[in-house]
Order: sequence, then C-alpha cells, then structure tokens
Amino acid sequence: MSNPRFSIFLTACLALLCTCSLGNTLKWEWASEPMQDTLLGKGTFTASKLLNQKNVTAGASDYLWYMTEVVVNDTKIWGKARLHVDTKGPILYSYINGFWWGVEGGSPSKPGFVYEEDVSLKQGANIISLLSVTLGKSNCSGYIDMKETGIVGGPAKLISTEYPNNVLDLSKSTWSYKVGMNGVARKFYDPKSTNVVPWQTRNVSIEGPMTWYKTTFKTPEGSNLVVLDLIGLQRGKAWVNGQSIGRYWIGENSSFRFYAVPRPFLNKDVNTLVLFEELGLGEGPFNVSVDIVSNESKNFVKWDQGCIS
Repeated sequence: MSNPRFSIFLTACLALLCTCSLGNTLKWEWASEPMQDTLLGKGTFTASKLLNQKNVTAGASDYLWYMTEVVVNDTKIWGKARLHVDTKGPILYSYINGFWWGVEGGSPSKPGFVYEEDVSLKQGANIISLLSVTLGKSNCSGYIDMKETGIVGGPAKLISTEYPNNVLDLSKSTWSYKVGMNGVARKFYDPKSTNVVPWQTRNVSIEGPMTWYKTTFKTPEGSNLVVLDLIGLQRGKAWVNGQSIGRYWIGENSSFRFYAVPRPFLNKDVNTLVLFEELGLGEGPFNVSVDIVSNESKNFVKWDQGCIS
C-alpha cells in the first residue's frame, strides 16, 4: 500500500484518529426497505427445489430471497409449528405472512447451520419468505468455486408443535426466487437518482431490520485520510455520495467499525451518507461519526468546525 496513512489505519492504530462526532446534532432521515413483493412471495422465477445461492446470484448481490406458499387446512395440527431449515449460510432471515420472525448466522469457520424457529400459521395460504445473505465473496482456502451458499438442497420443513410426527417437507415445493434488495435496485443510496425515495424525518429511531438511513456532512478540510466510525450499527452497507464504502459487520470486534472514505468520493462542500442497516438490533446510526487521521499520533483534536449540516 503506497499511502502510509492508509496502511497505519488498516493496522488499527486507532489512536491516530481525531474524532468529528456527528452525534445528536445530526439530522437523520429513514426509510423502510420496500419488501411488499417478496413478503407476498412474488419473485422473478420459480423452481421445484432449493438452489445454490452462489449460482443464482452470480455475484450480482449478497441477497437471495427463497419464498414458498404453505396451505393449512387444519390449524389444530399446523397452527403452531417449528420451521427447520438446513442452510450453508452464512445468514438467514425468516418472514411468515409478512412478519419478521427471526435471524441467525453461522461462524467464519462454520458458515452452515440449522435454523429453527417456532412459527404461527393461519388457516389457508401462508407465505414463508426466507432471505439468505452472504458477506461478499470468499477469498481464501481451496476449492472456493465449489463451496455452496444459501439453502441449497435443504431440507426445509415444518414440524407440527402439537403433533411432532406430522412433518411437511418443503424442499421440493415450488419456490419463488428474487436476487437483491429493492432499495438497492431503486438506488436509495444515490442522491442523484431520479427514483422517489420515501424518506421520513419524524420519529427517527432504531427502526429494526432492513432500514435505510440518510444524513449529510461537510467535507473535512485538509488532505488527511477520512474514515467513517460506524459504532452502534450491526450489519449492512454504507455509501457516500452514491459511492460504495463497503459492507460492514461490526460484530464484537470494535476495530471493524472504521471504514476509509477515499477523498475523491467527497464533494467540495456537502456530502450524503446513506446506510442500509440490515440487522437493526444495535443502537442505530446516532453515534456514527466522520473522522480524520491525525499526522500526530498522540493528539486527539476534535474537528468541529461546521462538520454537520
């Protein structure tokens, strides 16, 4: 890496950061990820089996929806059931009849896992929407091209809570598929997009899973490295002025919260920061800040000269 300050940043010498805290003075806007189609089971194609996510998405997105319909004729047997899904991982969200039901993830060493959740089903048609998420492409270990992701093969099944001998195997049911998130397709992240985004300014809070957040900040003076401190967030993606900063997954390692913003991405004055918070179980975006790397390793000088619009 030719830029020494960038190299220092990547080695987590975080004492070099001088903080521009956005905090309480920041004016956040938010919008829910539009999921009306996928929560109703509407995809772009169907198959009578559970497909390999890697093959379906072909690198176009980290997100793949698996959707199917289950018709319940006897709620005494199927009103309460356990959803069981074998997935190659690494992350799975479940929605039943339009309601978020749960989320689970694997580990870096073992991304595959068995997802199990107690669910409620109603008389008649029930829509099960499963969102499988990857975290970019694998770049290490052998046979990368042969590694499967998502709910490939399953099994996916429902087990009656009251009568556990009653098992409904969904693996070979008709599954509807859709690649990607609607907000990304509609360019919620791009301030120059002509698509209308339903941004809201009232009641901004921790809106839960699949929420978009937007704010603005002024470009820091000078030529020092600019970084985003995404403290308080959980998992998602960030954009500055429509340019991707990358996927973030804060996890338990606080050093993962810092993301470099290339100076060429910045405008001369005001910039737009957009976050897609996928998990939504953290503190929200209210402590996110724009930082610069100081040339003096022991100085913490707060940059507060009009950094917030």
